[in-house]
Amino acid sequence: MNQYKRLLSNTVIFAVGTFSSKILVILMLRFYTGMMTTDEMGIADLIIKTTSILYPVVSLSIGQAVIRYGLERGRRKADVFTIGLATVLIGFVIALPFHPLLSFVQYNTSAGAAGSLVEYRWLIYLYVFTSCTQNVCGQFIRALGYVRLYAIDGIFRTLVTILLNILYLTVFDWNIFGYVFSIICADALSTICLFLIAALWKFIRLRRPNFHLWRSMLAYALPLVPDAILVYIIGFSDQAFLAAMQDTSVSAIYSIAYRVPTLIALVASIFVDAWQISIVNDNSRDEQIRFFSNVGNTYSSIVFIIVSGGILSAKATISVLAVPDYYIGWTFIPILALGAGFNCLSSFQKSVYLLEKRTIPSFLSTAFSAGVNIALNAMLIPHYGGTGAAIATLVSYVALFVYRAIDSRRFMPVQWQKMRLTATVLLTTVQAIIMLLEPPLWLLWQVALFVLVFLLNCHALMAGVNKLLHRA
Repeated sequence: MNQYKRLLSNTVIFAVGTFSSKILVILMLRFYTGMMTTDEMGIADLIIKTTSILYPVVSLSIGQAVIRYGLERGRRKADVFTIGLATVLIGFVIALPFHPLLSFVQYNTSAGAAGSLVEYRWLIYLYVFTSCTQNVCGQFIRALGYVRLYAIDGIFRTLVTILLNILYLTVFDWNIFGYVFSIICADALSTICLFLIAALWKFIRLRRPNFHLWRSMLAYALPLVPDAILVYIIGFSDQAFLAAMQDTSVSAIYSIAYRVPTLIALVASIFVDAWQISIVNDNSRDEQIRFFSNVGNTYSSIVFIIVSGGILSAKATISVLAVPDYYIGWTFIPILALGAGFNCLSSFQKSVYLLEKRTIPSFLSTAFSAGVNIALNAMLIPHYGGTGAAIATLVSYVALFVYRAIDSRRFMPVQWQKMRLTATVLLTTVQAIIMLLEPPLWLLWQVALFVLVFLLNCHALMAGVNKLLHRA
């Protein structure tokens, strides 16, 4: 199977699985916002974001090494999987004594009460452990080529999470605990099912671990630990600053608004899952450059058409997803949607680093972006609240893409269609400004700009799709 056919096949499979699961989660937002107060939603989201930061620390980002090394021909799969699980277990045990650090994550409620996440330490630790083990198993079945099982597992985890959320929130009235515990249960059940269906126990070999491979995998994964932390900080710092400088109610509204750009990032997650498998091949350097450039330009067209649509539908989407208390959150969406577009492109550029096993430059680029984000949050949020947080996120993602687009040329000079991409960015920026200012006939302008963005990218999109179909 050639690289184009492999990418197309895997993208379709991941699209079915990911869209099915993520759309279900998005549609449940109205249920969550109706069952929990804005303060409870804000605290629950702080727990999830904090766990997302702890996860790479505990696991040492070994899941990324599991799939990268597991895809290599001639590599003993059992060695890769055993090292992945052992790293997670050791990291979890080492992390246990450090729970007092959670007291540094503080919040204020709209009623004036104050607290910290140390109150939820055991819930957070359990979440971290199940998330880490599930990720290693999930990445390993991708390395084995079980892409359909990986997609089905995503749907399964989502359905279990939703069913348990309904049970915990409506019957048991567990609120914050129930919201988070349902995710923990889903990850645990997923891990058990993957072990049984894919017979993963056969790949556990405790005798004579391959320490040379272990060192190599850790050398690859360790720079991804601060890289992953900083990626989450870019998203987490917005809400942490809002919860501390404003209150958890504002943080919750911002969090719900952020779900709309998450749909844009969904394109990236589907594509990157398939892309990560497809880029490891035996092609020549020139063939790799053409492959990256062809796919990258098609991908950018898809991303910014969706960005434009997200800006156009900001008001309607927030009305469908959340109860009226959250409606003001639509004002954050146009800015966040633009930021999500650049985040998608920077994720594509990151694949260059992963292919070349250059994880330190990946970390440096993310560190630069996170520094920009934190500095702007500190300056803008006290004066502009959620809008300031959205602007900080947008600027940091633009900086991340520009940094990686320039720096990664040392390893893989991706040939972007600069004129088309620049014109598209300008049009979507004007569209976001018009959406926020709401001048006369603003809706007509929105539709017109969306059509222009579509027409500008239509040719590149169809050319890329035809190339993929022809090569496949």
